[in-house]
Amino acid sequence: MFAARLKDIGESATFKYSRLAKKPGVIDFTQGKTNFMTPKVIVEATKKALDEGKISYTEVKGIVELRKVISEKLREVNNIEGIDENKVIVSCGAKHLIFEALMSLINPHDVVAIPDPSWVSYEAIVKILEGKPQFIKLSEENGYVPDENFYHELENSKAKVLIINSPNNPTGAVYPKKVFEKIIDIAERKDMWIISDEIYERLIYDGSHFSPGSKYEKTITINSFSKEFSMTGWRLGYAACPHSEVIEKMAVVQSQTVSCAVSFIQYGAIKAFSSEAEEEVALMVKKLKERRDLLCKGLKKLGLIRNYPNGAFYVFPKIKGNDFKFSDMLLENQVAVIPGSPFGNEGKSHLRISYGGVSLEEIKIGLERIKKVIEEND
Repeated sequence: MFAARLKDIGESATFKYSRLAKKPGVIDFTQGKTNFMTPKVIVEATKKALDEGKISYTEVKGIVELRKVISEKLREVNNIEGIDENKVIVSCGAKHLIFEALMSLINPHDVVAIPDPSWVSYEAIVKILEGKPQFIKLSEENGYVPDENFYHELENSKAKVLIINSPNNPTGAVYPKKVFEKIIDIAERKDMWIISDEIYERLIYDGSHFSPGSKYEKTITINSFSKEFSMTGWRLGYAACPHSEVIEKMAVVQSQTVSCAVSFIQYGAIKAFSSEAEEEVALMVKKLKERRDLLCKGLKKLGLIRNYPNGAFYVFPKIKGNDFKFSDMLLENQVAVIPGSPFGNEGKSHLRISYGGVSLEEIKIGLERIKKVIEEND
């Protein structure tokens, strides 16, 4: 009765468990968002755009003023050459841009390489487009950063596209430049496309961010305003590539699906690249690091993690036994987390804990409740 391509596609696990967390008294470590406000300068610019009547359709790829500041940022901050406003597309969030990019690149049965563990929607999008996901293991021992085994698997892969995400969801890992250089070397020799999901780019506490698009032209760099600027519900992201043909193909998909991103939000987002917004983001990153340090200190004391993740706002601790059952036990004790299994085979017996939307006091309470569940089931 319904399309076969959706037979094995379920609701996003993160949204499912986030819904279960909406009960009084529950410490909610589920959704990938922060509890900070969008920088005031963005909010005010958006209101101004509404007051000025900027409510019509825009160009499919987005307003040129926004695409210009995005291209400048990509050249100056990410060192990606060959980018101008014509090689940038703005859409309603990074997820839709990943969908557009893959729809533009793969045919049915084409292979897409995905690190394991990884964000739940990569696999789903590939399957919806009738591609074949190939999962390449990332080891906990190596901090969920690609290693020699990963490079070997990628070298022998038939993948047309590799999706990479650093800083990473669900692990918080930040890939060093030398790791990207090895990946790029393989991709160049195999003429492989890279989709680089960089939505947590600004949320790094140790180390630094590297964009593979700065060294490899067949990289589609995807970013979003959601995490860095606390704009998850605004639904706005962007993609760029020196190869204008792929951006034009993505624009075709966009024109036949969402038409364009919301007009007045695009005008507001121009101010995301202002010094005023940067000041608020810097303060947010400082506070997120405090949360990370407190949470990881407690999890390490409980023997659940070895090292602190370097970026994003996730921790991916390993537990004994079934992660779904453990998550249910935690929920019974008013702590909500995401089981690790939906993030891939390597996510089994793990939990994804997000500290983006909780206070220091809530982290302390959550740790006590986690400790209680462990002691009662040891």
